[in-house]
Amino acid sequence: MAVAARGPAEVISGAAEPGALFPRNALVGVVKTFGIDAVVAYREDECEVRRRAHVGTPHLKGRRVFDLLMNLPLGEPVPVASLSSVEQQALRRIPKGVLTRHQDCVVRAAAQPIRVDLAVVPGKSWIQAKEKAEWFTPFCARAVLLDRPVRRRDDAVLEAEFYGIGLLIAAGADVEVVVPPRPFARRRHTAAAWQFAEESFQQLTKRVGVKQ
Repeated sequence: MAVAARGPAEVISGAAEPGALFPRNALVGVVKTFGIDAVVAYREDECEVRRRAHVGTPHLKGRRVFDLLMNLPLGEPVPVASLSSVEQQALRRIPKGVLTRHQDCVVRAAAQPIRVDLAVVPGKSWIQAKEKAEWFTPFCARAVLLDRPVRRRDDAVLEAEFYGIGLLIAAGADVEVVVPPRPFARRRHTAAAWQFAEESFQQLTKRVGVKQ
């Protein structure tokens, strides 16, 4: 994590012109997930963040909670009787501000608070950093940032292009974008993706984001 010691904002913003690797309005922060330290570029759902702050909604956690929320359409009433016994048990553990009740129905009020656009894994070795970056494949675009020239550069470039993992190399105050990360294409919404966003949000709100 030697590169990231320069500060997450400096690492990411130095990688390319604003808007090249991630949206111009993205924030930058550091998260630890899957046991991996990563620099992330993300965007907040400002309405959702304000709504949660207003009603005092705590951070969400628990896989069954996310499974339940994924099965409830946003803003539409769903009869409680139509939920499975497991979902009804999860319903009793939902914190305030996530759902509203109307007679015998529940309405989901909560949405994902952030969208992570890019995760950058710092490292010394392309192979090791690439393996860590692959953990983020279902959730966002991925890149690695090496703090030294990569061995067998041509092979690394071919692998980076094949897997769609960006290859960035720090050189003094500059960062060389050897291979840009492949843009992330969300194919479906999943409970795991919501949990990843929620856990990232919980960590990021403890730090100060830097707007590009």
